[in-house]
Amino acid sequence: MAQECREVGAQRMNGLARRLFLALPILTSALVIAWLLSPRFMDGLICVLVTVIGSARSLLRRDSWTSADDLTTLRLGFIVIVTALFLADDGPGFTWTAVVLGATALAMDGLDGKIARSTGSTRAGALYDEAVDALFILILSMGLVPLWGPWCLIPGLMYYAFHLMSAFRPTWRRQLPKSLSRRVIAAAQGILLLAAGTPIAVAIPAFGVLCVAAAVVSVLYSFGRDILWLERRRAAS
Repeated sequence: MAQECREVGAQRMNGLARRLFLALPILTSALVIAWLLSPRFMDGLICVLVTVIGSARSLLRRDSWTSADDLTTLRLGFIVIVTALFLADDGPGFTWTAVVLGATALAMDGLDGKIARSTGSTRAGALYDEAVDALFILILSMGLVPLWGPWCLIPGLMYYAFHLMSAFRPTWRRQLPKSLSRRVIAAAQGILLLAAGTPIAVAIPAFGVLCVAAAVVSVLYSFGRDILWLERRRAAS
């Protein structure tokens, strides 16, 4: 028992050191780059808000910190920079620089999943990854509103609407069964929304609208199916 306690204590100290000397410098560097890209006060405030929403809960947690969390933090740093690029650009859609950095952040999402499976992860780490994913989808959705309209917010708001409703509907807090289609749809959201804001989509509006429509339909299907499963489980119990 004493040995286990020492190991847990060592893991927590190691996690704290990694947060102080790796995670915080990554996020601070991202904020500095964001400020250089878009030095307006309100833009800087938005980037700080994105950083806090994405990381505050995880940086303050007591659970151990893993390599997957390091990569999730790096991904959040990229998202902060992408946000600054969105705010700095007054033109329609996303610049190619923002698209490339956004695509890098999406690719890193798959990489940190592999690291988590190979080196181990925690429930808190999974929630951190999930929160950063949802935040990026919301940012992409908001970035598309000036281009294609308010309906672009649907994919970005679904995650938050579901969790808000679960506060009043306890059955929605049940653990959902693993689903490959859910994972594919979740991964496709970022790709579709990013594609909908590219210069290609601006030049070919039908392509942009089709990408947003695919994201909206797929996310409504995914959440709708899960809600139906949860309600059926409630009725059965």
